[in-house]
Amino acid sequence: MPEVARETRFMGTVTAMSMHEMQNILAIIRESAGLLGDIMKVNARVDFKHKPTLERTLGHISSQVDRGKGLLEATSRLAHSADADMLEACDLGVHARTLALLSERMVRLKGASVEFTPATRVLPVAVGAIWVLMAGFRAVQWAVGNGAKDCVIRLWIDEGPDFHVLNVAPPSGTTPDLSGLSDLNALLEQGRMEWDGARLKIFFPVSRQD
Repeated sequence: MPEVARETRFMGTVTAMSMHEMQNILAIIRESAGLLGDIMKVNARVDFKHKPTLERTLGHISSQVDRGKGLLEATSRLAHSADADMLEACDLGVHARTLALLSERMVRLKGASVEFTPATRVLPVAVGAIWVLMAGFRAVQWAVGNGAKDCVIRLWIDEGPDFHVLNVAPPSGTTPDLSGLSDLNALLEQGRMEWDGARLKIFFPVSRQD
């Protein structure tokens, strides 16, 4: 397994601490918006100027706080992926969801979107979290680069007795350039990838640890 540089561990540690503080900030924003919402409900019969606008704004705040919370949790997992206890094994389901969240902006800037099907149980693999995320992110980069505007990149996991498989599917009907995947192999010292004509399959060995 490749080693993680101390600089990477340092950035991960500091980033994780910052993300926890950002979670606290979002919690305060949520509580404040909730308090305003409660006041609005108590005074539901009281009409005043711009009341509909304020109600819509509170709804936007709530939805964006939820979105920010998901992104912060994903960024925190990315930061913790360089921790010593995450370098040999991880939960593929959790980190595939992290991958989907962290790649949304990159995909959206290409005019595309990510469709992720979450795992229904813990899926331990004998690959460190940081390499799962790096390999998956590179695969999504490749997939969106081979798709047209407004396309959908699909991500899901197939379970297996020896390998769990992360599937990254570019839009159907496309003929992707597989030469762009040459650097992905370098990230898969304990796994492998295959292209079956419709999806890129990244195989991660199942962890046998208790």
